[in-house]
Amino acid sequence: MAESPGLTPVEYIDRFFDELRMEVRSNPKLAARLVKALGGNVVFEDEAKAEIASPYQLAAGDKARFFSVFGSLKLGDIKKVLKDHNLATRVDMTGKNAEQLVEMLYARASRKVNERKSSMF
Repeated sequence: MAESPGLTPVEYIDRFFDELRMEVRSNPKLAARLVKALGGNVVFEDEAKAEIASPYQLAAGDKARFFSVFGSLKLGDIKKVLKDHNLATRVDMTGKNAEQLVEMLYARASRKVNERKSSMF
């Protein structure tokens, strides 16, 4: 940063953290990554769950947490997660209710996690 006679080092740092806070508030994916990097447990807000919750990371962990996160999503959001993560096609999802789709999401994400684990050795 350029020197300015009007700002102290603390004021520069305050500006930086103000910008970081604004970005974290507007970018839930970044917020989740930063919390995880700091060793925290991400609490998913309803409007951001479908966008930031990773079915792979949650399937690799506690099954109850997986179902609590994805089980509370709307049908359209569950379908979006399945599609965005290449875990189901439209044909796969046709005629299924939210509970069936969450079960499918868990089964397919778990299978991918296990495939990745086995390919590492």
